[in-house]
Amino acid sequence: MNYWHIGTGSDQRNYSELFLKYGIAFAGSGSIGKKEVKPGDVLVFSKKCKGQRAIRAAGVVVKRNGSFMGCDDKEWLLDFDGWKLPEYCYVDWKKPNQPKKVNHLAYRDTLCQIHQPAPKKVVDHILQRGMSVSISPEPSGTREVKDNEILKLLVKEGLRSSRAYKSTIKKIKSLAEYYSEHYNNMWEDIGEHEIRTFLVVPLLLALGWSEQQIRIEFKCKDGRIDIACFRTPFRNKKNEELKKECVAIIETKSFGAGLDYAAKQAQEYSGDFPCCKAVIATNGYCYKVYLPDQNNQFHTTPSAYINLLRQRDRYPLDPKNIHGALEAIRWLLPNNLI
Repeated sequence: MNYWHIGTGSDQRNYSELFLKYGIAFAGSGSIGKKEVKPGDVLVFSKKCKGQRAIRAAGVVVKRNGSFMGCDDKEWLLDFDGWKLPEYCYVDWKKPNQPKKVNHLAYRDTLCQIHQPAPKKVVDHILQRGMSVSISPEPSGTREVKDNEILKLLVKEGLRSSRAYKSTIKKIKSLAEYYSEHYNNMWEDIGEHEIRTFLVVPLLLALGWSEQQIRIEFKCKDGRIDIACFRTPFRNKKNEELKKECVAIIETKSFGAGLDYAAKQAQEYSGDFPCCKAVIATNGYCYKVYLPDQNNQFHTTPSAYINLLRQRDRYPLDPKNIHGALEAIRWLLPNNLI
């Protein structure tokens, strides 16, 4: 029996809750199989707590339906806000009452073997005394959305030139694929300025927004909004007047970043804009759209999601509750926000 520590992403793209919810551990291709993880092995994941690692959960690798691991056969793992995490193994997780701090739990790779006796002792205690985690059914499948479906939607919604969208989206997809293929550290090399300039603003213009309705790094009391979209072309108005005309706030992140924290940032900004109808988080090719409730409070979960490189009819990680490509594009159109 071997003990393994597995990474759960970052603050901007965190997998830990899904590990527990579905009784699984997943990672990029080759991360699990190459390390020869076997049934009966122990997996743990942790979080940083005041400069020290604290184990959040530990579990035993098990077989379900005759197998204990797989790769590329679960659709919902092929688009985790733009990332593919196709390799997985099944785990019966247990949680301590609170994360257990432990020494000698440093790790550098997604999956690292634990050799030190101190963390093993803590893990064994969690396996013996921890609370078993119940498992939920995994997300159901989604359907691919073709470009011509989006073009039909745009015509129906009154976009003057769906041809402009067609040519622009082709360029955006080509550039996004280029970034993905030719940069080793996408989260470092492809920054927010490139994302805004080459991916996001061209899409907005193709969807019918004018340059005069868009402000980049618009000042507000909590900082600067990456992109603000306005009801009318902005003129020589004070910021306070412009705030009443802002209908969409877009928070951009680097190409390889997740979108969880971006949405929180944008939602905090929205309190200064009484007429804002949509908060949008994007890394240039994935977009999460957040809409307000009747009290003008923005939901903490997105209403719609689109990955321009893998367009689906529902959000792969939560197809039951969150709309997909068509609804996301609908809420990026100026006609539906003005």
